[in-house]
Amino acid sequence: MDFLKHAAEAVSSPLGLTALLLLAGTAASFSRRRRQPGRRLLLAGAALFIAGTFTPLAEILVWNLERDYPPLPAPPAAQPAPWVVVLSGYGEDHPGFPVTSALTGETIGRLSEGVRLYRLMAGSKLVLSGGRLHKDSRPVSVIMAEYLKQQGIPAEDILTEERSLTTYENMVEIRKILGDRPFILVTSALDLRRAMAVARKLGMQPLAAPARIWTMQKWPRGMSWPQFGLAVLEAFADPSAERWTYLQWAYHEYLGYAWYGLLGRL
Repeated sequence: MDFLKHAAEAVSSPLGLTALLLLAGTAASFSRRRRQPGRRLLLAGAALFIAGTFTPLAEILVWNLERDYPPLPAPPAAQPAPWVVVLSGYGEDHPGFPVTSALTGETIGRLSEGVRLYRLMAGSKLVLSGGRLHKDSRPVSVIMAEYLKQQGIPAEDILTEERSLTTYENMVEIRKILGDRPFILVTSALDLRRAMAVARKLGMQPLAAPARIWTMQKWPRGMSWPQFGLAVLEAFADPSAERWTYLQWAYHEYLGYAWYGLLGRL
């Protein structure tokens, strides 16, 4: 079932649709009767490729997700939250390699933000959330904990939640640990809208701390519409294959948010 769900998401994603259009157009072009429809499919695939690579479509979609929560330079002095929760990204054991090779850059970026906030609050604790992604690998939260210990964080200041595999499960399991106590929630800025909505639906008290912010450096909160328009125009001069990574991710987040809404998790 999970395979079918992931396959359907991959095929309907921006990259999946582009590939399908180009493949179908190429196949149809070999037939005389289907040559004209094939050319149209190829043009549609090429148009999607150009839009994803040469336009700021990715930036706009990601900015709309990231703008909900501003960066958290320091914990609020008036309402300290001694718990810093870091949601996992991807992690997988690789025997013979250092722990830095077991975690993606995205996960390490989240951990870095969590550690930064942890060091700003005396007596705080880090709570790492993430289960086992492969049967022959440790839970991602355990790998994250090993990384932090090697960075000098005391083991007694680290708690791991080792069962969750989705954003919803992350928050359900964290609630079992923290209850309704306030905490700082660290995850990638792109993920925060869904994670915060789930936490609040569960009656939790999260304070958002976005990590790995992609768009707000160039497109900060509070921009006027003329400034926003100028930033969009400037983005056309900077084509990048990286945009496809963020297009796929943004698609996943919008789809996940809609799905959670249908399930009543938001």
